[in-house]
Amino acid sequence: MEQISLNLTVEEVNQILESLAQLPYIKVCQIINKIQVQAEAQLQAKEQHQQEEQNPISNS
Repeated sequence: MEQISLNLTVEEVNQILESLAQLPYIKVCQIINKIQVQAEAQLQAKEQHQQEEQNPISNS
């Protein structure tokens, strides 16, 4: 299946998840899980990058 990438704010993603939660779980559970897994990975990577910028390791 062909895939696309979307750029959304955290608030927009939460709105989508809230909307999906109104539908029967059996129909939306896979897409909800997929959104949550991808969003969590991106947020963790962003947080790690910010921490590395604040606390650079000196190799001197």
